Amino acid sequence: RCGKHFRSISVMNNKNEFMEPYTLEQCGSCRKELKRKFSKGDFVFKIVSKCPSCQGQVTITKIFADTLIP
Repeated sequence: RCGKHFRSISVMNNKNEFMEPYTLEQCGSCRKELKRKFSKGDFVFKIVSKCPSCQGQVTITKIFADTLIP
C-alpha cells in the first residue's frame, strides 16, 4: 500500500521505502537548473521566477522522488 504524508512531504512506496519528492526548475534562457524540495502547488511547466543570472523565465521542468536511505 502506498502511503503519503504531505505535511512533511515524505512518501512511502510499495517496498516500504521512504521517498523525498523534489522539484527541478530550469531557466529557459541560460538553462541553469535548480533542484529543491517539492512544495505544495508545484506542477510541471509552472512559471516560478526570474533567473538571478540572466533574468530569463524559470519554470518547473520535472518532479521526482529520491529514496531515503535509513
